[in-house]
Amino acid sequence: MDAPLPVLMNELGVTLFDSSITDREFFGAVVERKTGELALSMPAGRSELERDTVARYLLAQAFGVDVPPMPAPLVTVHADDSDPDMDEALRRVRQGW
Repeated sequence: MDAPLPVLMNELGVTLFDSSITDREFFGAVVERKTGELALSMPAGRSELERDTVARYLLAQAFGVDVPPMPAPLVTVHADDSDPDMDEALRRVRQGW
């Protein structure tokens, strides 16, 4: 997990794309396709430090790496298609895919 982010994502086979979600409280999402491929969706225009930190954290969670929770007020949510509260967020993330 300490490789440069582009190298890490290449090694893990993760695709990164800019999200159309502009909400300042949205930091990113990892979406798994039915094929098992992972995509990392992140808002454009954020600092390199923020993008790197959040990307690594989300990827660590997606791959089951034991990481401590993010400090408040940041939270992560695990959702799937059966979670009605996440339908809109998942739809918006997947639209950019």
